[in-house]
Amino acid sequence: MSHLFNTFHTKQINVFFDESGKGIKQRPNLLGSLSIPKKVYECDDIKYMNWFLRKGKLNIHWKNYNGGHMDKANIKNLIEMFINYKDFIKLNVINYHYGFLTSQPLFAQKDLEATIYSKLPERLIYGLIRGYGSEATVSADIYIEAANEYDRINLSETLVTDLNSQSLYRGEKFIANSCEMLPKNTEVGLELTDVLLGLIRTIIQNPAIDKAGRSAREKVNLTVDLLENQELKHILGDIKYYEWRGHKQLTKINFMDYIYSFLLQHHF
Repeated sequence: MSHLFNTFHTKQINVFFDESGKGIKQRPNLLGSLSIPKKVYECDDIKYMNWFLRKGKLNIHWKNYNGGHMDKANIKNLIEMFINYKDFIKLNVINYHYGFLTSQPLFAQKDLEATIYSKLPERLIYGLIRGYGSEATVSADIYIEAANEYDRINLSETLVTDLNSQSLYRGEKFIANSCEMLPKNTEVGLELTDVLLGLIRTIIQNPAIDKAGRSAREKVNLTVDLLENQELKHILGDIKYYEWRGHKQLTKINFMDYIYSFLLQHHF
């Protein structure tokens, strides 16, 4: 695909993919993909946070958050760093209907997993790395938090092949170079994707505080706190957020409506 690079500009980006909520009892079922230019990802503050993460000195995981002071500080620092580079970072999210997929009797489990863990990730990442203009080419390296579901379908190889096939077939100007499955606490980009999906999930769930357990209450309190930053509120409101309920196409939703519903319940 070397002919793709005969352009004025090649944009090198890192793409991070994660999920939040597995199974019919874990709705909403979210898949998210985040792109960060390599030049941004190599800035000192991001490299500094990555070093601490890999040394085990940072604990950044939305699912396990229950109000701990240091955990809260780590998440807020990560979000502040994200806001600093908001003009260069893109986030795509799909909320898919797991119940619809499992209700289709003609299809086997392998077909279900291929849809969730291959087709939908491909759509998300494709949307991030295409369409940069005729005079620009995108060169992408993809990072996914390791999971058995991805190993079973050999996603690290098939995703690269499928994306590059799409690029050739549609005459796009991008190439997927590699896809790595990484353990937790390896890349701050994966932790950022995890936290943003956790925020989005909490906003959509919009749990009643008086009926929620401690972890859910603390997540709501932290979400309210974070949304007091107007920049973050508008960044989340402008994300490319889609819902899929078994239709031929993804439905783009204005996520700001979810944010306003959440704030009406918890901020007034």
